[in-house]
Amino acid sequence: MIEPTPKPTLTANGHYVFGVVISNTARIFKRKDGTGVGVLVRHEIALQPGIAVWERFMDPKIDAGVRVEGESAVEFPRLKEFAQVLIRAVRTRIDEHTKQLVIQSGELVIQP
Repeated sequence: MIEPTPKPTLTANGHYVFGVVISNTARIFKRKDGTGVGVLVRHEIALQPGIAVWERFMDPKIDAGVRVEGESAVEFPRLKEFAQVLIRAVRTRIDEHTKQLVIQSGELVIQP
């Protein structure tokens, strides 16, 4: 017997983005003030139509889920690929070159 998945309670205001995770990538960058490195984690989410990109900036010193070795991020938070997710987008913008929706600040509401 298949049990139904619980429905989320959407009580908070904002934009909700519902789609399928396509890819997870991480890129290391050096901070301009010389305090070390940071990690930009990008999740691409397929929408109907188009693609949204959820960008999260993380500090390897503070975030336990991020591990850096040399010039690459070895471990970082990943979303399960080809799974449906629901993200509450707090701050968004449209990339002027690719015309994609970029979620600059948000939180994960549902992930299987």
